[in-house]
Parts: sequence; structure tokens; C-alpha cells
Amino acid sequence: MGVVDTVLRFFVGTRNERLVRSMKPKVDQIVSLFPETNKLTDDELKAKTAEFKQRLRDGETLDDLQVEAFACVREASWRMLGARRWVTDPRTGQEIPYKAHFPVQLMGGMVLHSGLIAEMVTGEGKTFVATLAMYLNALEGRGVHVITVNDYLARRDAEEQGRVLGLLGMTVGFIQSDMDNEERRAMYGRDVTYGTNNEFGFDYLRDNMKVDPRQQCQRDLHYAIIDEVDSILIDEARTPLIISGSPEGTAELYAQADKIAKTLEGVDAEELKEKLADKHGKNVMMQDKNIYIDALTDYDFEKKEKESQCLLTETGVKKVEKALGIKNLYDGAHMQWPHLIEQALRANFLFHLDKEYVIYEGDEGPEVVIVDEFTGRMQHGRRWSDGLHQAVEAKHNLKPRAESFTLATITLQNYFKLYNKLAGMTGTAMTEAAEFAKIYNLDVVAMPTNRPLVREDREDLIYGTGDEKWNAIADEIAKMHEIGRPILVGTTSVEKSETLSRLLDVRGLKHNTLNAKFHEREADIVAQAGKKGSITVATNMAGRGTDILLGGNPKYLGLQDLKKEGISVESLLPTEMQNVPSWTIPRDVLLKAEVEFDDMISERAKKYSPECEAEHDEIIKVGGLCVIGTERHESRRIDNQLRGRCGRQGDPGSSQFFLSLEDDLMRLFAGPRIKGLMQTLGLKDGQPIQAKMVSSSVERAQKKVEQRNFDIRKNLIEYDDVNNGQRKAVYRMRQVFLAGMSRGDYFELENQVRKHVRARIKEVDKLETVTDKTRFSARVAKELSEWADKEHEAEISEDALRDIMCEEAVFRLAQTIRGKIHGEKLREAVVDRVDNVIQAILEKNVLKDVERKELWNLPEVAAEYHKAFNDKIDVDTLPKGEGGPEHATALKNHLLDQAIKLYEEREKKICSDPEGNPLKTPAGRPANGRMRQLERYLLLQSIDEHWKQHLRNLDVIKGSIHWESYAQKDPKDAYKKKGHEVFEIMLDQVDMEVISTLFRIEVKFEEPPKPQRAMDAGAVANKPAISTGTSGMTTPAPSAAQAETRRQMDAAAQGAATANTGYRAREKKKLPGPNEPCWCGSGKKYKKCHMAEDEAKTAR
Repeated sequence: MGVVDTVLRFFVGTRNERLVRSMKPKVDQIVSLFPETNKLTDDELKAKTAEFKQRLRDGETLDDLQVEAFACVREASWRMLGARRWVTDPRTGQEIPYKAHFPVQLMGGMVLHSGLIAEMVTGEGKTFVATLAMYLNALEGRGVHVITVNDYLARRDAEEQGRVLGLLGMTVGFIQSDMDNEERRAMYGRDVTYGTNNEFGFDYLRDNMKVDPRQQCQRDLHYAIIDEVDSILIDEARTPLIISGSPEGTAELYAQADKIAKTLEGVDAEELKEKLADKHGKNVMMQDKNIYIDALTDYDFEKKEKESQCLLTETGVKKVEKALGIKNLYDGAHMQWPHLIEQALRANFLFHLDKEYVIYEGDEGPEVVIVDEFTGRMQHGRRWSDGLHQAVEAKHNLKPRAESFTLATITLQNYFKLYNKLAGMTGTAMTEAAEFAKIYNLDVVAMPTNRPLVREDREDLIYGTGDEKWNAIADEIAKMHEIGRPILVGTTSVEKSETLSRLLDVRGLKHNTLNAKFHEREADIVAQAGKKGSITVATNMAGRGTDILLGGNPKYLGLQDLKKEGISVESLLPTEMQNVPSWTIPRDVLLKAEVEFDDMISERAKKYSPECEAEHDEIIKVGGLCVIGTERHESRRIDNQLRGRCGRQGDPGSSQFFLSLEDDLMRLFAGPRIKGLMQTLGLKDGQPIQAKMVSSSVERAQKKVEQRNFDIRKNLIEYDDVNNGQRKAVYRMRQVFLAGMSRGDYFELENQVRKHVRARIKEVDKLETVTDKTRFSARVAKELSEWADKEHEAEISEDALRDIMCEEAVFRLAQTIRGKIHGEKLREAVVDRVDNVIQAILEKNVLKDVERKELWNLPEVAAEYHKAFNDKIDVDTLPKGEGGPEHATALKNHLLDQAIKLYEEREKKICSDPEGNPLKTPAGRPANGRMRQLERYLLLQSIDEHWKQHLRNLDVIKGSIHWESYAQKDPKDAYKKKGHEVFEIMLDQVDMEVISTLFRIEVKFEEPPKPQRAMDAGAVANKPAISTGTSGMTTPAPSAAQAETRRQMDAAAQGAATANTGYRAREKKKLPGPNEPCWCGSGKKYKKCHMAEDEAKTAR
């Protein structure tokens, strides 16, 4: 940092400090509005939402409304969460509204609204802060998505914050992994929707596989707030989201590969290098690489932990060939075996039970379940790709599930970049600020704390061996327990938490264990982890989402009392609503029950509050919560999150990490340096090092790992950027084929229609104010029908617009206009493909030698034209000339005119009655809906099939692209080039397939059923009932492979493809299967809920 920078920072502060100062005037304005909002009745407060929306329509911006909107949210929070209570501020002695946002929380809301990341110390109320930005941005009516780290937090936060926003007239929903398509559509239709990153990402992919726009769930990706943004955008960004199908694969071969892998002898690459360096000297090793290569011949494979690789040596290759009874492992006939053996080696020697995964006893038998390395939670429904999951299943003698191929994929980085505005919040973002800025264009703002932070972060203690470390940790726990401090111990894996648990059992120390195996008790354990002398052993605490309150949580104790008595929100609902999904219950009814239930909890909590408060004071006197880390995580953020569990809201606390040279991080990145230091100091067994220099060395090791992980994520996104540009182009094209416009464009269309409808109602019916529920005269209905016809050539009858409310009229008009636009877009798409096909024919046979007519292959032009358009042309009838660009252009125009003429004749034939008379709309226009329906079907079918095959082609290219480095080429550049080439080929194939099918297919149409709603006349007029076989479309019978592929695509589109999603579609109007979620919305499996009762009813 230069002298000028230092002087500026001294006088004007850092950029972060200046930004925080700039928000204070607005914060003061918001707080000053409390007396005004406090005078409003609940109905008047709710009416402010309609007022704000009208002001937006009149031209004001969200920034103009921010102060008033935040003040209303603050008021609603005080009423709903604070029960209109006043409490005394211990710092000032003044009375303040309970559960009304603090000034620093209001600043946090401003940061989120600005599309930035708010770094707020753990315990400062991040979830609470989000409601401010959620409400303000939801006023635009385009939906707000709030991304959380698991289903439990999504449901909990939606229910709690839904009370606040419900008072303001906003609707809040949440997505759960077991919801079906209808439930998801309902939830996405609400103003604010909570859910996990996986659910939002997979719904996006599934929506872009749907063949009916009415089945699409998500609205426009407008604004998202990500809770624990570092966990989602960084920790989980290394794994792409993939929806897969299951072909006939190599499942039975994994057991054979596993059997062979277990016979092979390997060596750790780092250990071998260290051993050889001791023997020959480091300098000799660096100069003579053959020493290492020769040493490898004694082993079958080398293990590289850092790279997570197991590579066969020449010796190992020969062993494998002998075991398989083949001559050449890398012969084309045995291509699958090298990959199978490598994955089997990784499964056996790099992936460990109770660390990377657990064996979970499910209802259908034992299964391998991945454990999230950052949170310690089981990741049900997620599977490792590329055959690794099957290899781990074979390792434990479980039947491997079929391997899968990609149907749709996207990285989290590129998914979240699709949002118009993105914001996030976390307790630990500054360490990754550069990555947020570089990849997501998001700046980080560190927020001040509401109360001064009082926490002692002690230097690390480093021991020589793991046993010494574990004994020292047990001693420290016993010591802290004796003086009455609650202790939270963080471990990095299930295996290590159980090791410590056994050690504490031997010492007679009662404790709770929180890891992937006991996640069902998570809320219970964490809620009481602050009790005097309690001991909680937990895997990584990142994203646990529950505060540890010193002295215990009185509300939790009150809740337990109610549970024992069988009282819940559901039990307080009217009887007829107690066994139905929560999303079907009217919001005001559900809200009333929730408020009543919360009041009951608060009432019961009063019994426990004195006891908890007294215990809280005792614990503060002895030092607060004691946090112990059993080893450093590979990310400093995770360590900081563990530390952040203590010292909340001004409470005291301490944190300390106990390390050993046998820890993974130390062994791989920092061991030799610190080991040498311990030997230099002459420390005895059991004696630790504790010094700033050592802690700094550990942090340097963590930075190495963080940089490596950043490189992995950067590499992933650079490769996916190729897919991403292509995916966006295909999905944009597909959405036009499917519905005529994007969901964002439809939103704009609705706004334009709404503006016109309201203006006509005001002018014709002489009304000063028009709302969504305003009804209008028959004269307005007539004018709107005429306007749609005149301005958009969209036909909707007056009857369809009579006796309905304003917003329903907007919907019907917008749908009708979209239907008209959809038809025009489909026709444009087909004409574009006609042009593309002719251009491709000419490029191959004419344009490559455009100046030399003698090289033009006009007979081939005629042959390919016939192949595409099913129309013979005589070469002698083609335009004459001497060659050159002008002659080529004339040739193209001639072919294009001929093709368009054929197209129009075909449209006329298809859109005629059996007697050959052209079909007409009620207004006398040509009714061409049949042709548009056929075009839509062909375009979607072709783009879906070819896109799926294109993804498989890209996987193949990516798998072999590393060989380009041997030719001194950058693999990423080569991948971009080859990816672009195969994409262009794919588009050409789509064009040719659509055109050649359209100009050959024989079509029979059945009469459509009479529309149920008058508005359908414009939107779906002439929609043909297309059937296949002898009575419908007649095309060459697809092969068995094509039929199976199509079936899998359709299944995946409905969410039924079993791949990485954990999502199952349920048949409507049928009872769920025994292992499916119950219809009542309880979240329990059907067989454990209402199955017996339903069977009894059926029997009667």
C-alpha cells in the first residue's frame, strides 16, 4: 500500500467504512418513521403494499420506495415476531421495539437490495435481514427466490418470515425435494419462494425439458438472495448439477473391477518421493526423474491424494490384463476397463466410509449416501458421477445402480448468473472476496456488529501425533465441563466425531453427537448446546442455522411441552384442513393458526425463562461458550464459522484449535516444516507447539488448498462457459418454440396489457382508481376485444371479457396475444430453417468456389434440394450466369422462393377441411393453428433429441481433450474450438431434420374438443388433436433405441429420471406409493402416515 493510500485511508476510511457511513442517513429516516407506521391498523399496513405497487406503475423506482418499504417491514416484524413488545436496551437504558430491525440490520437490507454480499457476524440475524430486501423487490411482482442450504431451513424460514410478509399482503412459499410439479408451480407462483440451490437449479433444467409451457414451474429468474452465500457459490460450486438418464450400461462390471482393484498394491506418490529423497538426496531426485519412474515399477498404481487420482503403472496394467484375460487393456474393444479400474481404485483407496460417505439403512435396504464435506450432512438423492458412486457401491458388495448419461446440466456459477439481480449474506465472505468479484461480479460489504464482539481466539496447539491431540482435547473438555462452561467441539468427519465420542464415554463425560448419522436430532441438540456444562460434538457447523443460546432456549423447551401434549399448528386448523398440504390452505387461515401456536410457545417459554436467564448469567461469569476445533479445515471460512458459534450478540466466549502432524491438512501441505521445527525445539511427546509463527504456517497451508480449490472451480466454469453459451442459445430458442417468448418477455407483455386495460377502464367507466379486483362495463369489454384484434390481430370475443375482474381480463388478453405471437414466431422459425438449409447446400456445392462456375456442382444442389424439400428441380431451370457472388445470390433466391411456395401450399393443404376449403377464424382470417401445432412438435422434438446427443458428444470430447497438451496446445482452447464445431453441426442437423420431415410427413387431424373458456378462441384456436399411427401423423417407425431415448426424455422432463435429483413425480388422482411422501403434506412416507387409514376406507 502506497503512502497516498495510507493517508487517504486514515482521513476518509476504507471503501467499506465509507459505504457503511453513507447508509446511516437512510437508516435514521427509516427509524424515524416508526411512530407513523405504529399508528396504522393491520389493514392499513397491508394496504401500503398495494400503494407501493401503484407508485411503481406510476413511474417511481424501488430506490424511491426503499425508506417507506423498510419501515413497513420493520413494523410488521415487531407486530408478528415481537408480539408488539417493548424491551430495554442494556446499553442505553431506553425502551426499544422487540424484534424490530436494528440499524445495522437495516444496513444489511440495503446491501442486499443493491445486489451485493453482506458479511454479517454469526448471530446478527441474517435471515431476519433478508425480509427487508425480499419485500421491496417482491413489489415488482416478478418473484423473489431465497436460497438456503437445506430443506429444513427453507421450510423454517419461509414459515417464520412468511408471517411478517403475510401481514403486508405478500405470499411466501418453499420448495421441498419431495414436492410434485403441481406443488412446485404453486410455490413458485408466490411473491417469495424459499428453497435449496439444488432444487432451484434442477427445476430450471427440468423446465427446459418440458413439452408443455403449462407444466413449467419457475417464473423469470429475477432476483435471488443466497443465505450462506460462500457455502453455496464456492464450496458447492465444484459439483455441477446434472439430470441423467439410465441406458443399458456396465453395472455388472463394477463388481469385477472392484475385485481386481483389491488385489493391487499401490504407493502414495508423496511418501515415495520423500522416501527416495532421503535415500538419494533432493537435488539428485530433481535432476533424474527416472529414479521415481523406476521405483514405481515395484507397485501396481500410484495414489495422489491432492489430485484425488489413482494411476496404474506398467506393472499394474499387466496384472489387470492377466486378471481380465486380455492382451491389451487399451485396445478399442476394452475401452471401458481402464476407467472402471481407475474408479474402483479411487473408491477403495481415496474414499473412506464415515468420512466422504456413510452406509445408510433405508427402507429399500442399505445405500451409499454422500456426506457433505462442509456441513457434515447426508446428501440424500445426490450421487457421484462418472461411475464413482457405482464403484463405491461395489466396494461394499452393494448392487451398483445403472450408470447414467447426461440429459441436462449446468454449473451453479452459471445458473446464478442467469438472475437479473443477485445478492447474498454470510458470516465469512471476505476471505473469498476476490473470487466473488471475479466470477460473480459481486462485491462484499462487511457490516458492523450490533454489539461489540467479545471473543478470545487463541493460538493453535499442535501435537506430534493424533493420539496426543485427542487426549489433550479430552482433557480440555473435562476441564471446561467442570467449571460449567458449555463446550462445542467441531470435527471434520463422522469417523472423527465417533472417535472422540468413544474417548469421552471412557472418561464418563455425558455428551451429544451431531453428525450425518444423527441429523434427525439436529434441532434438538443445537437448541440446548448452550446449557451449563453441556458437551456437543458436531461435524462442521457451517449452515446449521440454529443459534446456540447460553443457558438454553426457553422457547424450545416450551415447544417440547406442546409436542408432548400433541399440540401443533395443524391441530389448531379447522378440522377439514388438518390433512391437506399446507400450500392449499388459505394464507389467512394458516397465518392465524401459526400466530396462535407461536403465542402458545411464548406462553410456555415464560415458565423456563427465569431458569435459562439465571444459567445464562452464570455461564457468562465463567467465560461463555467454549469452542474447540479438532483440526483445521481446508478452508479458513469453515474454521471462522465454527469460531463464530461463540461470542454472539456481545456474549463472551473462546475458541481454540487442536492440531497434529497426522491431520490431513498438515500431512499434505505443512507437515515437514512444522515437524522440523518441533525437532529443532526438542519438544517431548505430548508437548504441543503454540506460537503465532506456527498458526501462520497453518494458514499458509490453508491458502494453498483454497487456491487449489479455486483453480478447480475456475477450470470447471471455463469448460462450462462453452456449454453455457450453447445452453442459453438452445434454451432461448426452445422457449420460443414452446411458448412464443421468454417468461421475462411475457411479464413485460402482461404489464403493457395491464397498463392499457386500466387506462381504458378509467376513461370509459369514469373511475379514479382501478385495482386488480375492479369490474368494468360491457363497453370496456367491447373496446378491449377490438383493441386486441386491431393492434395484435389476436381474436378474443366480448363475451370472454364480460363480468370478470380487471386482473383476469389482463390474463386472458395477454394469453391470447401471446398465442398470436407464438404462431408468428413458429412460422418465422421454420422459414429461417428453410433459409439455413438452402444456405448449407450452396456453401457445400457453390460458395466455396463462388468465382469459378466450372467447379459448381449444380446436379448435387438439385439432389440435396430434393432430399430436403421433397421436390424435384431441373438444373436447366436454375438462373443462368457466369458465376460470382451475384449469380450465387440469384440462385439462392430462386431456391428460396421455390421452397417458400411449397411451404405455403403445404400450409394451405393442412389447414383445410376434408373438402379442401380453407379453415377460417371467427373474424375471417386464415386459421393456421394446425400447421403451427405441427411445427411446434417437430421443432421441439428435434432440438431436444439433438441437444441431448450434443451433451454426450461434449462429454466425450472433454474426456479426451487433455491429449491436446502433448501437441503443445491449450486443452481449454481446443475444447472451445471443438465444442463450437460440433454445436454448429448440431444446429445444421436440427434444420435439416425439421425441414425434411415437415415437407414429407402425412398428417390427419381430429376435430378439437370445444374450448371450455371463451378466451381459448385466440390462444388455442384450431389446436389439433394430433394422434400417431394409422389415424394420425405417419412417420417411419422409430428404432427401439430412439423410442427408449424419447421415453427417458419424457420421463426426465416430468422429474422422474433417477439422477442426482432425489425428485419423484407422483401421479395425480392416485394414492402415492408406500415409500412416497404422504398426500397430507406431513413430509412422512405414505406407509408411515395415512396408508393404513386409506386402505381401511377402500376396504369399506
